[in-house]
Amino acid sequence: MNNSENTQEAAAKTKKQTEEQTEAHKAAASRVEQMYEYGYRKSNYGPDELVTDAHGNPISVMDAMLSADDAARAETHTPHLCFYSPRIPGNTGSAIRLCAVTGTILHLVEPLGFNLHDTKLRRAGLDYHDMAHVVLHPNFENLVESMPNSRIIAFTANATKLYTEIEYKSNDILLFGPEPGDIPDPMDVMAGPHVAEQVRLPMRPSLRSLNLTNCASIAVYEAWRQLGFTGGK
Repeated sequence: MNNSENTQEAAAKTKKQTEEQTEAHKAAASRVEQMYEYGYRKSNYGPDELVTDAHGNPISVMDAMLSADDAARAETHTPHLCFYSPRIPGNTGSAIRLCAVTGTILHLVEPLGFNLHDTKLRRAGLDYHDMAHVVLHPNFENLVESMPNSRIIAFTANATKLYTEIEYKSNDILLFGPEPGDIPDPMDVMAGPHVAEQVRLPMRPSLRSLNLTNCASIAVYEAWRQLGFTGGK
């Protein structure tokens, strides 16, 4: 085989590899498009799976999602909010409304105690669903892998530090456990190795708890206050 034939064979091989990569990227991009249902995004694939950006360059799916989300929330600089296995659809619907008005991204970690077609969820979120950025994660590990540079702050009654005693950053994840229900104790998540801080909201000792989204609202607004209410008026 002469040099010309070698060159042609190498060129054909490179072309085939490029075509295969392009098809793979198109398929991944198609799956990203399919994630959108009532404005929700599902992240049930590896964070390193590739899609193409606006310039045709390969980037990871999660980088593409978070780049778009970061651009959308650049005006507010609020942290991320995460509900771990929420059980009550009305609470999550209210959180969607909260996130829409503050520019916060809401992460929901499965399993959920409801489906996203639930009328109570839709009703509580009013007409804010299309204005909120909501990402679904199949498990907590997926959340951690997709946001390796974020600090996770768990809000739990078992903490000793108050939620006002830390300095919030715009890429923090404010983590809240589930409402009381039939799932296993979430302390392996709330006190796990990926949690950088545990904080609590003060309460009168004779009372049991606050509503989940009420707690989340207090936390999000404190973080936003510390960050100067950027983008608000």
